[in-house]
Amino acid sequence: MIEPSPPKSIRAMGLRRRLGKIQISVALGMTLVWMLLFDAFQLRPESLGLLLLGFLASVAIMLVFPLPPIKPGFRFWPVQGVWMIVYITWKMFVASFQVTAQIFTPGTVHSSVISVKQRTGSDLMLVCTAIVTTVIPGSVIVEVGQAERELFVHVLGADTEEKVRNAEKDVRALEERLVRGLGTRADIAELEEALASGEERV
Repeated sequence: MIEPSPPKSIRAMGLRRRLGKIQISVALGMTLVWMLLFDAFQLRPESLGLLLLGFLASVAIMLVFPLPPIKPGFRFWPVQGVWMIVYITWKMFVASFQVTAQIFTPGTVHSSVISVKQRTGSDLMLVCTAIVTTVIPGSVIVEVGQAERELFVHVLGADTEEKVRNAEKDVRALEERLVRGLGTRADIAELEEALASGEERV
């Protein structure tokens, strides 16, 4: 016996629920990745079409595979956000020269895996710190301890205690810049509380 199909109103309600779960910030991020994959930031006749197609593909993916909402999300603080971008760009620039110098320096380059405990309870800030740390040349995240709020980072050239401490400070500095630029008020309050309790300000 063939079961009757659900009424159109129920199907429409299901579609509206799925549309309501679309996160514009996530869709824009996926569109950015799409544009990078297809080298669509160059001025070409098809660039606008690739932008539209990337956004539609992102929305379609989120409709077929609904993602859990990002809570509490992030907030962009304009002044701190600009400083965050400048700081990350500068760190990437400096680290590129440092890695190049290590490559051309005779002898063996030693490395260390360091553990850096994060100062906020936000999963989003933890992920952002891990991504940016990996993007900067010379450092790679090898493990993330979500429950312990801890990042394990492989650092090129950290072969002395002083260099290990400097690498830890660099990761903490990235975390602070990201929290101040993208964190919620609760994230910033957590960071300030940690700094007030004795953490070094960077």
